[in-house]
Amino acid sequence: MAFFRLDRKGRGTVLGPLEDQVMQIVWAAGKPVPVSEVHRALHLQKKKVAYSTVKAILTNLAAKRYVKKRSEGKSNMFSAAISQKAFQEKVVSDVLASLAADYRNPLMAHLVDHLATDEESLHQLEKLIAAKRAEAVPHE
Repeated sequence: MAFFRLDRKGRGTVLGPLEDQVMQIVWAAGKPVPVSEVHRALHLQKKKVAYSTVKAILTNLAAKRYVKKRSEGKSNMFSAAISQKAFQEKVVSDVLASLAADYRNPLMAHLVDHLATDEESLHQLEKLIAAKRAEAVPHE
């Protein structure tokens, strides 16, 4: 089970700060990368992290099924198991499902307050509600 938390900048994430940076590097590569390449990219970002730490993070991300790990000679190669967009959609879906289960009414009130900020937004929300009602009505 993934845990959703806020980072220091107030952004929501299910990854730790280093895990997030490593995933950004893997996604940006767009191809399988060895630990050494991820380690080098972190150092270019002024992140002083031991090679063994990068290897451990990639191994943990593989265990969480965010990256795929395969052996190539004496090296391990890592590639994204899920696209960044699919990952973000899954996080949002999981968080909203959890909030809806435990905090349904406050969640709905917050979404309406946050999203329905003008007449056009209110109209779009009303159309979505009407469409959902039409789906729920048993057809004769």
